[in-house]
Amino acid sequence: MLLGRVHNLRTGQIVGERVWKADSFWTRFRGLLGRPALAPGEGLWLKPCQQVHMMGMKFPLSVWFLDKTGHVCMLIDDLRPWKISSHSRKADSVIEFPVGWGKVTNIQLGDELVWEEL
Repeated sequence: MLLGRVHNLRTGQIVGERVWKADSFWTRFRGLLGRPALAPGEGLWLKPCQQVHMMGMKFPLSVWFLDKTGHVCMLIDDLRPWKISSHSRKADSVIEFPVGWGKVTNIQLGDELVWEEL
């Protein structure tokens, strides 16, 4: 998996200091299952993705849905274990962050996020 940073162009802020990109079947399939909770600034970018599930997860997540241009089109800041997110037809990918990370970083619908490989 590739490691990078995610920038919010509206604020100029780095919203993800250590974000792994899961862009193959197996990396998306495994996701965060069996891993410890994410630290602040850590995340997993699932691409392609329009919906996530929390089956088998032991900790909640903040889930950000992005369209093909990298704009946030849906946000769930507290998705609990054993729940399933809504499906977003507009979404092309999803970034999973620690629960409440949307509030911490002041993310808003329409914000454009940009990936920078490390």
